[in-house]
Amino acid sequence: MASRIGRTVVGLAVAAMAVTLAPSTAQAAAPSLELPFICGTSWIGNSDGSSAHRNNEIDWNKSGTSGNEDLGEPVLAAAAGTVMAEGGETSAYGNYLEIDHGGGYSTLYAHLDKKSVHDGDTVRQGQVIGTVGNTDGNSPGISAHLHFEFRNRGSGQSYPDYIRPASFHGDPFDYAAGTETYVSQNCGTVNRAAKSVNGDRYDDAVGIDPSGNAWLYKGRAGGGFAAAVQIGSGWNSFSRIAVNDSNADGWADLFAVRDGTLYYWNNRGDGTFAAAHEVGPGWSAIEYMSFVDINGDNKTDILARDGGKMYVYTGRGNGVFSARSLLGEGWSSLARHTGGDADADGDGDIWATNGSGELFFWRKDAGGYATAEQVGSGWNNFRQVVSMDVNGDAKADLVAIRTSDNTLWQWLGGGAGRFGTATQIGSGWSGFDLAVN
Repeated sequence: MASRIGRTVVGLAVAAMAVTLAPSTAQAAAPSLELPFICGTSWIGNSDGSSAHRNNEIDWNKSGTSGNEDLGEPVLAAAAGTVMAEGGETSAYGNYLEIDHGGGYSTLYAHLDKKSVHDGDTVRQGQVIGTVGNTDGNSPGISAHLHFEFRNRGSGQSYPDYIRPASFHGDPFDYAAGTETYVSQNCGTVNRAAKSVNGDRYDDAVGIDPSGNAWLYKGRAGGGFAAAVQIGSGWNSFSRIAVNDSNADGWADLFAVRDGTLYYWNNRGDGTFAAAHEVGPGWSAIEYMSFVDINGDNKTDILARDGGKMYVYTGRGNGVFSARSLLGEGWSSLARHTGGDADADGDGDIWATNGSGELFFWRKDAGGYATAEQVGSGWNNFRQVVSMDVNGDAKADLVAIRTSDNTLWQWLGGGAGRFGTATQIGSGWSGFDLAVN
């Protein structure tokens, strides 16, 4: 019986024995495709629900969504390759990308809202290449979805006959049934959870109570945190406590400043920490700092505001950082900042608030940071705003303590620097410090 890893089939299904034929010398082996979505997320494929479908195309929507609820969801490369073609919103596919995987094989991703790569770019399997959209030059107003094709241009057939049946994680799509649900196993190169102390996909929070005890709040599916677990004591003398992964091993480490010296505690890979390691002095002059993976190597960097200038200390692993480099000026009016991956493209975006409580967003891509965009207001009612991926969807959320009643709130990220409705997820945070990120 064939194993159906990462797949949910509604109703009764019988797995047939698969026979694999070795490729001839004239035809290269087909690439091993993974579902083109974030690891662990569930998506429903439909191969016959559209009159536009003629041969093995699949339309994908996230499980449990409807209408345009999928708009902005990250789209990942199903296999490594080179972008061989792209089109704009007015094309028959709307915004689309086609990736060449060699041997005549390629994959097409259509109706995208945004594209993160372009013609000629080399991409790795699992890399974010764009976002789900509803662009279409022929039929404006379509609902958001990803139109996907697996092509074999080396077959000698013409369009649309060279669109081939697709398999994901070695599991053939059920074209006979017309629909099928998969859970993505496209996990190999997706950026890891940066702030997960216990090594799972959900970022965790650390709070320090008035007595100096450190408490761990584990993130969980759907957002919010599990009950607090004490992980240490004697933290009264430390400030600017942070949680982030220094080593790209998927286990978040701890950082904190005492008497101007930055210290580092390495996560042993089991949720416990080694003895403190001194990183270096001179941090008392820094007015505000946060820890975030800026360059997408899964190792935390430091964003530090010194007067009106913002500096980056690039992480080298094991709590070691390179000499600082200037990121930009004009930050004196922005009281605090936090960083995280807003759009699951692997690098660090930035949010900051000014004295009026307005929230601004800077999106990062291969060309650097975009111009600031205001994405919220009313943030002067909250303290210790922290960016983290609470619900494990690879898009940064915000967590903050409301000053008036010391309740804890979360805002789930929508993928474009904006956030959903505020939800209260805790109370009793009077006198607590929430680790910054």
